[in-house]
Amino acid sequence: MKYLLLLTFGCICLIGMAQNKSDLIVTSSGYKNLKGAIFIAVYNSEQNYMHQDKASYLAIVKPSVDKTSYIFKNVPAGVYAVTVFYDENQNGKLDFNFFGAPKEKNGFSNNVRGFLGPAKYEKAKFNHSGNQEIFINLE
Repeated sequence: MKYLLLLTFGCICLIGMAQNKSDLIVTSSGYKNLKGAIFIAVYNSEQNYMHQDKASYLAIVKPSVDKTSYIFKNVPAGVYAVTVFYDENQNGKLDFNFFGAPKEKNGFSNNVRGFLGPAKYEKAKFNHSGNQEIFINLE
């Protein structure tokens, strides 16, 4: 009886945890042509933000006409920030000019922009608690 009770409690906990995961759709637009790649990174903390190797989720997708969407499946509920950049020359990184400004189009969740650098995590973060789509315009 004791084991049956523990098993039942464990199943209820697993079902509850499974219900806290949902899809996050990131849609971007604003790129010039279809020859490059779109890098989408989802971060779950300020400490990991802007460190692509520490992203909670990362996708590299081919751009589509007008807009490109990618679905991150089963993302746990929480606070996240998303960065997107259009790697036009396909070298796997965001390129910068002599003054440190990005040469390739990029954007952040909430469509916020940074001042002399990337947007701050505090401004780009959002709550993810159910299936949702966010739109990011690349500039």
